[in-house]
Amino acid sequence: MTFASAERARLSDLLLENGPDAPTLCEGWTTRDMATHLWVRENRPDAAAGMMVGPLKAHLGKVSDQAKSRDYRELVQSWAKGPGTLNPMRLADKHVNAAEHFIHLEDVRRGEVARGGELPAPRAFSERDTDALYRSLRRMAPMLLRSSTVPVVLQAPGRAPVTVAREAVAVHTPVTVSGEVGELLLWAHGRDAVHVTVDGDLAAVKRARL
Repeated sequence: MTFASAERARLSDLLLENGPDAPTLCEGWTTRDMATHLWVRENRPDAAAGMMVGPLKAHLGKVSDQAKSRDYRELVQSWAKGPGTLNPMRLADKHVNAAEHFIHLEDVRRGEVARGGELPAPRAFSERDTDALYRSLRRMAPMLLRSSTVPVVLQAPGRAPVTVAREAVAVHTPVTVSGEVGELLLWAHGRDAVHVTVDGDLAAVKRARL
C-alpha cells in the first residue's frame, strides 16, 4: 500500500466518522464539500479542469452540485474505492495524491480549529511515509512560494533544507520555517493551523493556497 492509498483510507474513515456537516480548514467547506471536491477531482476531469481554467468554472459548479446532492456515505465510499481501471489517475495515484490526501485529511482532522478548537498534535509517520511527504515538499515548494520577496528555507529534522529563492530576491535575508516535514508541507500550502516556527519577516512570504 502506498502512502497515498493509506491516506485515502484514513481520510475516508474520518469523513464518515465526522459526518457531512463537520468543519474543515478550507474556508466555507464542510466535510460534504470536501468529499465532493475529492470525488469530482478524480472522477470528472472535464469538470475538475474548472479549478484552474476560468471558463470551465460554471461546468465545475454544475457537476459539483450534482455530486454534492448524492447520499454522503455513498459519495465518500465511491471515492474511497480509488480510480477505476480505465481512469488515468489510477497510474498516477501515488505520485499526485500523496500530498493531496495528506493535506485534506489534516484539513478535516484540524477542522475544529476553525471554530476555536485546540490544534491537534502532528501525526507520527514512518521513515518511508516521511520520504513521500518530503518528495512532495521539494516538488511543490518552488511553485507555492514563488511569489515571495525573500528566500524561504524549509527546515525539517534530519532532512536537507528546501530553499526557494528566485534570483532577483536571493540577496535578501531569508525566512526560515522549521518543523516536521508534514507540517512544512501544510504551511507551504497556505495552512496556518500548523506546528512550525518562523524566523524572519513573514510578511515577505507569499504562499499559494492549493
